[in-house]
Amino acid sequence: MKKLHRLTRGLFLLVLLASFFSQCSKDDGGDTSPTTTTPQAVTISASDFSSSINENPAQGASIGTVQASASSGSLNYTIVSQSVAGAIAINSSNGNLTVADPAIFDYETRQQITATVRVSVGSTTEEVSVTISINDVNEVDVASLTLWEGVPITFSKPNEGNPNNEANQDRITDNVWLTRGDVGILYNIVSEASANNSSSPAGTEWAQGTFADLATLEFTNFRAACPGAKPKNVVGIPMVLHLIQDDIYIEITITSWAQGKVGGFTYIRSTP
Repeated sequence: MKKLHRLTRGLFLLVLLASFFSQCSKDDGGDTSPTTTTPQAVTISASDFSSSINENPAQGASIGTVQASASSGSLNYTIVSQSVAGAIAINSSNGNLTVADPAIFDYETRQQITATVRVSVGSTTEEVSVTISINDVNEVDVASLTLWEGVPITFSKPNEGNPNNEANQDRITDNVWLTRGDVGILYNIVSEASANNSSSPAGTEWAQGTFADLATLEFTNFRAACPGAKPKNVVGIPMVLHLIQDDIYIEITITSWAQGKVGGFTYIRSTP
């Protein structure tokens, strides 16, 4: 009976010691059981796209960008469907929409193009609607216009040159003689005594571009046609000059524009 008592007491002590050492092992960082982390699901936020573009755009012209973001990972953009196959394209990495087939963007044929774009990160996807309105443009029958396409000439008025001297006037037709005073913009000395910033040269209208752009050019007064409404900014930029009364179109490029109230300028223009 005493032996049994001693054996029971010994087992009790062994259990107690095992429990003590197990607790110490945990306290000392001995528990190396792996911790399981649940991966977070990717979320995508995207907005429907709506924009407009003038008819007859250039191939590759930018229409706009589909706006989207993701909680993680890199976005991928694809066109799922479009109302006219091949009309638009999309950059798969940044969502920029461009014109793929300019011939489709004809207002007289259709006024709108729609599409569905899928935005994805791995297996997570979101679809957005794309709506592109086509703007009507006043198209010009270029074949009916009088274009001066002859050998270009250079006209130059020196600094401080007298605008009343014939040598300092580009006498294009009987109705338009272009010159410039010591200050201000070009003016038509046939009908103006000096330049008026909002209307000179009288009897003319101007647009940036060349004859190849005539179908879509929008003409205005000379100053407004210059970048920032400053003639010095138009140097080197091709323009088209329309002589209104004569109804003649001329290609013209200003190559120098003097500043400092000296009135000099130089341009190259086409001839009959």
